[in-house]
Amino acid sequence: MTNLPLEIIQRQLSDLGFRPENMRFVTVSAMSPEQLEACTAQQDECFYNSYMNVIYGKGERYVLGFRCEDPIVDHAIIRVGDQYFDPTLQANGNFESYQFAVLTEFTVFDMMKHAKSNKDFPPDLDYLLSKKSKFKNIIAAN
Repeated sequence: MTNLPLEIIQRQLSDLGFRPENMRFVTVSAMSPEQLEACTAQQDECFYNSYMNVIYGKGERYVLGFRCEDPIVDHAIIRVGDQYFDPTLQANGNFESYQFAVLTEFTVFDMMKHAKSNKDFPPDLDYLLSKKSKFKNIIAAN
């Protein structure tokens, strides 16, 4: 996975209708083998995995945003303390730290509340765009 220059990431985010100037960029690190073993990590199911890991206390926040690769990819990860982890990608092996553009973070309560109004599916990019008035700090007005 290649880390892109910030200008390219910001342009891609702007092209998708987001406000990159209001977003944080964080580094996603590898979890310890013990942490990873305790996590839900179904292949190619980052939204479900992150959702379940926060519900079961393996993460403190459900983090929605973009992996900073070319092109950027919408993705969900977890936050524990001040560190960000991606059990979905890490479980696939050969994990390398990468940059992540944070759209928003949800506590377990907020995540479950949003999932309830999203047909029990964890909040994803489509959900965020459908609720753009609540997320106008990161979604540009059209």
